[in-house]
Amino acid sequence: MSKDFRTTLVGGGSPPLQAPKVRQLEEVNVVDEEWITFFHAGQLATLPDEFYLRNLRDYDGDSDLPEIAALVEEYGQLCEDDYAEWAGDEFGKWEPRSIAAEKRIEYKKKYDVEILVPDSLLHLWEARPHLDFLRFIRDGWIIASATGSLEEYGQYFADMPHGGSVESIVRHWLNVLNAGLRVSHARVSHPLVQEEGATIFGASCVQLYNHILEGARYKVCMNESCAQIFVRQQGRAAKDQRKSEGVKYCSSKCARAQAQRELRRRRNAATHSPSDLALEAQREESRVMTMLALAEDRRRQGMPSLGTLLRQKRLELDLDDRIIRRRAAVDAPILIAIEADDFRRYEGQHVHMERWLASLAKLYEMDGKELVARYRSDRLLELSH
Repeated sequence: MSKDFRTTLVGGGSPPLQAPKVRQLEEVNVVDEEWITFFHAGQLATLPDEFYLRNLRDYDGDSDLPEIAALVEEYGQLCEDDYAEWAGDEFGKWEPRSIAAEKRIEYKKKYDVEILVPDSLLHLWEARPHLDFLRFIRDGWIIASATGSLEEYGQYFADMPHGGSVESIVRHWLNVLNAGLRVSHARVSHPLVQEEGATIFGASCVQLYNHILEGARYKVCMNESCAQIFVRQQGRAAKDQRKSEGVKYCSSKCARAQAQRELRRRRNAATHSPSDLALEAQREESRVMTMLALAEDRRRQGMPSLGTLLRQKRLELDLDDRIIRRRAAVDAPILIAIEADDFRRYEGQHVHMERWLASLAKLYEMDGKELVARYRSDRLLELSH
């Protein structure tokens, strides 16, 4: 982490926080297309490692109710009722909070409930914002880890309807994460009394805190069909022995899949004659020289960079990062790197980058082949200097 970020861990030097267990639910149902009803199962379970990175990747403020119901049924209670784990700030999240409170009153009247047990209900306007909060702090720290600053992340949100100054965005980031970490406060337990357990929101914040504490480095899985952001490879090793250094794949399964893919390519290449390989090498050299010449010509003419074009198109279409993530499967840290023309941040991810660009082109109604060709030439020019 760069010194420019200047994040201070209050009580720094302490050991990692113990991951709290999450309350498990049963009889999870969707009611009136806006409520999830459930009962506490009386059991606690630990979230999977890197849950906030892997399992929550496909969930955010656009998730529908059945998706969220499936999430809590499998992993446990998402959040406390009435935004108990988040106190609110200048980012304007009071609207969903007030709507959720009104909906609880409507539910009580509609079903003639004299004593409404809050923890047996979850409204869509409670679930979605908490998923948004987790996405916000997760993506923010991934970008901070890569750049050493939240300024780039702040500039990205400044153009959004809910954006603001860099200072306000960083303050919001701190407020959300610190609120979630309240689940880790010092407490006394006894073996005869089972702990109440945490929520997915609080436990995920603890996972992120522990990665901040250790200075974890985020990587993108190099399996061409994956592109998962991860810290440690999951697979054969025991939990406390999972590797974080010198690994290219998020799991042993992805490592095997990519190894088999590359083996097939080597076997196919072996069937070609030396003259065929020499001819292909000459053609590739010619293509590279042509791409470099085109990129240099665009730069001399002062034409907008690829990242600038894509950023302008996103703003023109008024698309926020949630829509882009859902429709184009491009994570916010990746999109920010693309728009910043940062060819080195995800060096070695050429196949993924071209696929991400093709997805963006489809969403933006642009020529995918032209964007990929532009990326290849601009990348070559950047790396040649």
